This record gives sequence, structure tokens and C-alpha cells, in this order.
Amino acid sequence: MNNVNVLRALQAELSADVVILKELYQKYDLLHQKLNRITPDEFDYVALGYTIVNIYTLIENYFLRIAKAFENNLEQSRWHKHLLQRMSLDIPAIRPAFMGRQDYPFFDELRAFRHVFRHIYQSELDIDRLLALDSKVPQGVERFYELHRQYLQKLETIIDQYHQAGGR
Repeated sequence: MNNVNVLRALQAELSADVVILKELYQKYDLLHQKLNRITPDEFDYVALGYTIVNIYTLIENYFLRIAKAFENNLEQSRWHKHLLQRMSLDIPAIRPAFMGRQDYPFFDELRAFRHVFRHIYQSELDIDRLLALDSKVPQGVERFYELHRQYLQKLETIIDQYHQAGGR
């Protein structure tokens, strides 16, 4: 498979991930509608946390696709954080950055929350922390959609440059 085919496949995979993200976000929105109608209890907040974790897990898988298509190596220890850091790096002659440094803190907060949520059996769910993060999710997901659109354009530019250089 040549470079153009790899990039075309990556574009298709990333776009498919965004379709799934939109479905997850609809569930997130439905959950918020329910939470607005009731007095939430611990299990309702756990459902909210679970939904946010699913959103981030999809985003992390999206980032893995990019890393595998271009770099194909990640530091074994702390790879989740390492992957996220990589997405804010422009690596000349390898791949463009997915996000700017200003976008990193939101995604890192999602990553850290997911880690805590997965280990919640060791403690109690911090509702205040959950709600603080939750207040950022709509804007963060909208920003992700914009970054996705921009990244597809960057990939298209790389494909065009490859064609102009005589590649197939």
C-alpha cells in the first residue's frame, strides 16, 4: 500500500470515528436532558462519568490511528499521556500536529478523569470534579470537530503534495 492509500484510509477511519463520536454525544445530550428533569443520585453521576469516559476513549483511539499511520511507536510506560502530547506536536517531514498547545489541557483533563474513573473502586466519585469537567465537554467536543475538519484538510494537502511530487 502506498502513502496516498494509507492517508486515504486514515481519512476514512477518522471520519468514521467522528460519526461514532456524534452518536456518543447524542447519548451525552440525552443524559443531560434526563439529569435536568430529576434530582440526580450517585448512579446518575456515574452514568454521566461513564459517558464522558466513552467520549474520551473514542478520541484517544482516534489519536492512536494518527500515531500508527505516521509514527507507529509510543513510549510503553505512560503511553496514554505520551500519545496525547504527541498530538500537539508538529513533526516536520512526518506529520502535522492535530491540535495546538492551547487545546492540550482539555484533552489531558479528560484523560486524567478517565484514569480516575476506571479506578473509582478505590474511592468515591468526586461529583464536583465531574461537574467541573462536564461543563467543559460541549465546547471541547465542538473544538474536536473543528480540529478534525482541519486535520482532514491537512491530510488532503499532504496527499496533493505527494501527487505533485509524482507519487500515486
